[in-house]
Amino acid sequence: MRKILKITLLLSVVFVSSVLLSGCTVSEEKISEYNMMVTDAQKFIDSKEYTMAIDKLSNAVDLIPTRVEALEKIVDIFILKNRLEDATKLVDESGAQLKDSDRATLYSSIGDAQYLVGNYDRALYNYQLAKSMDTGNKEAQFGMGKTYIQKGNIESAKSYIKESYTGDMLIESKLILSYIEAVGDFEKAKSIVKDIEPGDKWRDAYTQWNEVLNSLNTDTLFNGTKLGKEYIDVGYPYLAIALLEPNIDKMGEYIDGIYILGKAYYEYGEYDKSIELLENSSSLSDLNQYIYWVLARDYYLKDDINNSLSYYDSGISYGGNSVENELLIEYLDILIKEDLTEKALEVMRIAERILDDWVVNMYYMNIYSLRNDTEKFEYYIGLINYEELGAEEKLEYLYSKGEYLIKSNELEEAQKTLDVFWELDKFNPKYNLLSAKLSFEKGELDEARDYAKKAIEYDLSGVVSEDAQKLLAQID
Repeated sequence: MRKILKITLLLSVVFVSSVLLSGCTVSEEKISEYNMMVTDAQKFIDSKEYTMAIDKLSNAVDLIPTRVEALEKIVDIFILKNRLEDATKLVDESGAQLKDSDRATLYSSIGDAQYLVGNYDRALYNYQLAKSMDTGNKEAQFGMGKTYIQKGNIESAKSYIKESYTGDMLIESKLILSYIEAVGDFEKAKSIVKDIEPGDKWRDAYTQWNEVLNSLNTDTLFNGTKLGKEYIDVGYPYLAIALLEPNIDKMGEYIDGIYILGKAYYEYGEYDKSIELLENSSSLSDLNQYIYWVLARDYYLKDDINNSLSYYDSGISYGGNSVENELLIEYLDILIKEDLTEKALEVMRIAERILDDWVVNMYYMNIYSLRNDTEKFEYYIGLINYEELGAEEKLEYLYSKGEYLIKSNELEEAQKTLDVFWELDKFNPKYNLLSAKLSFEKGELDEARDYAKKAIEYDLSGVVSEDAQKLLAQID
């Protein structure tokens, strides 16, 4: 927060003298100093030292506030760290120092980031700011079109998607327009993509879509289900709802259509509608595993853990020996997160028949670590051949082992484990969190503080920041 205030203050001070600056030529000396600051900041970014990078970049903004490069890199860092509101505020405060087209580009980039994490209201807000700054900003126009689909405003979406684009945006826009038109007119949807050469980037998506369109027949429910599944797979669940919902009374026992619409409701965040539809379906079919899986997710996101666990159990039961690996893993992760280790052990008896041995042993390690069962933890860790693990699997193994050793006060062995972890990935936030915990247990508080701050610095997915903050609170 202090960094943002510093940058905001710098921009505000410069705003007072912007009239004077606008008529002056920046000296070569200042340009050279600015470029050096940006170059130094990039080195910090490359080494994931984002706080140091922001310090350098804010100084560059202070030096020449009319140039966009430094501010753009700060925005990129905020996006990387998922500090999207901070990024918007920063561009807001850039005021008249930057060209409107530069501000539009920054707002559009933030809009893209908000879109990717599903914050569609905030995405649209940033795209609209970009469009107001630069009416010709095609990225913002395109982003608005996609966002309107996600918000259920198809007509507004079409008006933006039908704009003239070039390059990859042209290819993607034709595909999305075809998706939209297929809700009401299959033949029109086919004609839109018929003569497009998609190139390598979009070839698979075009091939899949053309196969779906060419598989349609005169059966309305079949067509809706086929298209609905594709809409969900490509990330536009509202289109599935728009297509299937008008035919909901005709579905009866057509379980395929009911499942796809229920899943579309779930993906769109309408959990109550998903629950009402899927719980009222009475047909028994091969889809029951997946229907119960969606219901389990619906209830979990409604914070109804009891109903959620019940449906996870039902989904796994119906799956039998063909239960989906992802379903089992998702369920086990929830049980471990909720510290429901007794239930997790019950599910592990099923997982043993389905999942790879190393995955089973890793889950047993994590469960028995939570239960402080040293004997069983060491038994299962002994079953894992470290050298046979893949790169990501080794990191997971080392994190579980290191956490257990620190908790068991086996600090010398923990240090050996962390030495191996360091060689694999010293920038890993989990490595730095464990190093902070180990230093704390040794009484090395300055080191613990530094490692905890690094854990937060490197944590782009929010996996350890909360624990690192708690440790910092203990230290300070």
